[in-house]
Amino acid sequence: MGESSGRMAKLQSVAKNAFADLLDQRSPFGKLALLHMVMICGDTLVTISLAGSLFFSISMNAARGHVILYLLLTMAPFAVVAPFLGPILDRGRHMRRTMVISSALARVVICFFMAGDIKSLFLFPEAFGLLVASKVYVVTRGALVPDMVPADTDLASANARLAFLASIAGMIASIPGALILELIGAGWVLRLDIFVFGAAAILGVRLRRLKKSRDDIAFGPSPDDQDIWNPGGKGGAGGIWSSPQAFLALSAMSVLRGEVGFMTFLIAFALKDAKAATYWYGVVLATSAIGALLGTVIVPYVRRRVKEEQILLYSMIVITLSAAGAAFVGGVGMEAFLTFSVGFNVALARPSLDSLVQNHVPVEAQGRAFARVETQLQLVWVLGSLLAVVVAMPITAGEALIAAVASVGAASYLTGRRAIFHQQRNRA
Repeated sequence: MGESSGRMAKLQSVAKNAFADLLDQRSPFGKLALLHMVMICGDTLVTISLAGSLFFSISMNAARGHVILYLLLTMAPFAVVAPFLGPILDRGRHMRRTMVISSALARVVICFFMAGDIKSLFLFPEAFGLLVASKVYVVTRGALVPDMVPADTDLASANARLAFLASIAGMIASIPGALILELIGAGWVLRLDIFVFGAAAILGVRLRRLKKSRDDIAFGPSPDDQDIWNPGGKGGAGGIWSSPQAFLALSAMSVLRGEVGFMTFLIAFALKDAKAATYWYGVVLATSAIGALLGTVIVPYVRRRVKEEQILLYSMIVITLSAAGAAFVGGVGMEAFLTFSVGFNVALARPSLDSLVQNHVPVEAQGRAFARVETQLQLVWVLGSLLAVVVAMPITAGEALIAAVASVGAASYLTGRRAIFHQQRNRA
């Protein structure tokens, strides 16, 4: 009883700190937190509107075709974002606020046209533009965080507080979104989104960095993109490829993100094939959302006891055990348990990746760093999703595959960590 009440006290404390950040609109991080919640509300409404038009309202075969096309569209925006956005963000901190505002305004315009084209082929190119604008914000947000928090703030905890608030925002937005979808259609969900993204643009204008931030250095000439992403690059810029800690963390997170995509569509099509009641979709979505919420809540407490690298490793191990258990026992209840476990562990791990990149990649390279991070994570999510959509397999076989991939990822990550440790010890 005492242990249970202690956990509840921790949850309440983390929630209190996150909401304290949100309510403190005098601080740069508080302004970013509010903006992030509004952006996530907008993204949630977009997801609901597209799910209503691309999945639930059509047959199984048509759903597979539409989902495959949509998945390819979700990957394509990074071909636009990665090469151009990173260098723009790294030209100066003022560009990061400009890109946030531009992202929100672009989505206001696109949602206006999408609302009228919900049953037209124009929906797909418009969805592509919406995804490009969304990824612009995702990349920019990662580069913004170090500018918005004091130097003595743990970045993993700051990222976790944003993720916690994002989970709350997603759940809040899903209620009116689902009601509007059910009562008057997907187009009206997008019309509501026009006002949401309009509010986000206004909030973006309010963003201001700390007068003395964690990386309070002047932006010089941007290093060559080649130097950022290759070992031994000149100029001392470093980057993902030249930082073994960040590179290995990105590899581990890629395994987790790929499994999220695979699991999402594995279970969605299994339920659709079994003609399960609509509320079962709500159950598995709810368990995933609750898991993600709890995962982000406990990040500060876990971070006090273990390093970011250990969080990534333990997350893969727990997913291995959960997926193996779901495959062995079977049943919708175990599928809900698996979505909870994956949501929990991925949410727990992601702030650790962001923290490692923010700590190990110089500030003048972080725009490009997060562009590459988001590109790789989206790519593996799409590949995992496509595998589940294209290859029809029993759900127990899919869960066994999730366990196998997570176990291999954990073993590879542990081996890589040991190699880095021995390399550093030999240098010393």
